[in-house]
Amino acid sequence: MQNKYKMPPDVRRTVISIVQGYERRKIQLRRDEEDILSLGSGKFETVKDDEGKETERAFMPSGKGGKSSAVENQAMRLLNLHNSFDYRCNKAIDEALDALPLSSYTPELAKKVRNMIFLSCILGKRFCFERAGIVGIEKSRFYQLRSVFLISIAKKLGYL
Repeated sequence: MQNKYKMPPDVRRTVISIVQGYERRKIQLRRDEEDILSLGSGKFETVKDDEGKETERAFMPSGKGGKSSAVENQAMRLLNLHNSFDYRCNKAIDEALDALPLSSYTPELAKKVRNMIFLSCILGKRFCFERAGIVGIEKSRFYQLRSVFLISIAKKLGYL
């Protein structure tokens, strides 16, 4: 019997390593987002006119120079963060987990299957289906869903 959910081994390893870095990226992205929203990377400077009088305060983003709006700077940095590879990876993982075809299962079982699929990618060969305690799904169906999950991520990231 041939498996229609097949992908090249190098793509599979890449996608699994992306899943394994999910929690680390999630924490870092949250920190970066908080830093951007707290205006931690710029400073306000007073601008003087030709007579030497202080006329206005301008937000000076670090490393750019010139006048810039604090809100525009925040928006650009958030846009760059949301277009980053790490953000796209985590978004692809979240979407792939949500898109798994689990509607025929009870909500509790569907949640447990999602968690175990994610855990099986993180643990790799140390994961044992028999010890996972998933009652109500066959082992072959579980690994088929896992392959669907990995292929979905690969497609969303442009590897397939």
